[in-house]
Amino acid sequence: MMHSICDFRMPTQVVHGTGSAARLPEFLPEAETVLVVSDKGLVDAGVLERVTDVLENAEISWAQFTEVVGNPVARNVTAGARAYARAKCGAIVAVGGGSPMDVAKMIGVLVSHGGRIEQYLGVGGRKIVNDIPPLICLPTTYGTGSEVTPFAVLTNPKSRNKDPVISWKTAPRVGILDPQLSVTLPASVGGPTGMDALTHAIESYTNLLATPMSDSVALAAIELISENLLVACANDYELEATQNMLIASCLAGVAFSQTRLGNVHAMSHPVGAQYGVHHGLANAVLLPWVMEYNLQARLDKFAVIAETLGEDPSNMTDCAAAGLAVERVRQMNDDLGIPDRLRDTGVKVGGIPALVKAAMQSGNVTVNPRKTTLKDMEALFRKAV
Repeated sequence: MMHSICDFRMPTQVVHGTGSAARLPEFLPEAETVLVVSDKGLVDAGVLERVTDVLENAEISWAQFTEVVGNPVARNVTAGARAYARAKCGAIVAVGGGSPMDVAKMIGVLVSHGGRIEQYLGVGGRKIVNDIPPLICLPTTYGTGSEVTPFAVLTNPKSRNKDPVISWKTAPRVGILDPQLSVTLPASVGGPTGMDALTHAIESYTNLLATPMSDSVALAAIELISENLLVACANDYELEATQNMLIASCLAGVAFSQTRLGNVHAMSHPVGAQYGVHHGLANAVLLPWVMEYNLQARLDKFAVIAETLGEDPSNMTDCAAAGLAVERVRQMNDDLGIPDRLRDTGVKVGGIPALVKAAMQSGNVTVNPRKTTLKDMEALFRKAV
């Protein structure tokens, strides 16, 4: 789709580099207690303590909320808002993957606006008109990019889907990318979250809202992921590759903040909501199937993706080169131990009608590069399951 006027926003300051978590205190308001939002896995791994030690050393008062779960629901947000009020906080620090960062954003919405978080879901939800409290995000996985996006996602039992809270008011003030917080990430987490970042970049680059500026950012992310993901997952000491993956994830987040996504995310959200499948894993499994479906609409761009992923499309037609992109993504999944089919993640064939219904409600379907009908979506799910 051609745009005569394009809009590119990037309100978040990004700080990156080994040891950059030490700079956290300079971005926090003085004399305010900070709510640290994370999950129990990061507490047990000792990662959260690295961040709270920084606060302790700077004599910054803090409280913690670590009840965040994967595919978070409304009660997570409500409990976090209560913790914020109880400790009389004035700022929020999120440490973790997409779930803690998204919950932190939604806590910010509740404490600055009131009501229930369900009231703010989707395009037709209650408007977010006030600034949320200062929010600093320290991602510990490669995938979400939530440290720079205006989106937060909530699992909604009523819709059997994941529904978004969307506002630039929720974009974090600062994102800090410190590889020391992620370098020991297990491959079972690093692989799917890295492929999540790749999905963000590929969907942003190929969808109907792509612009020259978002394209350049998305391609930079794709190249970094191709060169660094397998290395970062190889052992617990690859600081440079880990740093590059955090940067790639951040760049992909910047890209899709401008453009939205596509059918992969339309499909993965109900998979997560209805079957509890990790978001990155669902995206990784679905990505090559959706790429294959979209090839005819973006042969030239998929050929560029193949080359950016390290393939050599010399002397090939665009059609053949584009096909290389799909095969390269499938090979990356295989190298990372990610299954080829959703059935291996627990998704049932009998659940396809409910998944299709929920997926077709997503705004991401409308920007997918190839028009998608209800029958098309059903066929995609049947192939992927």
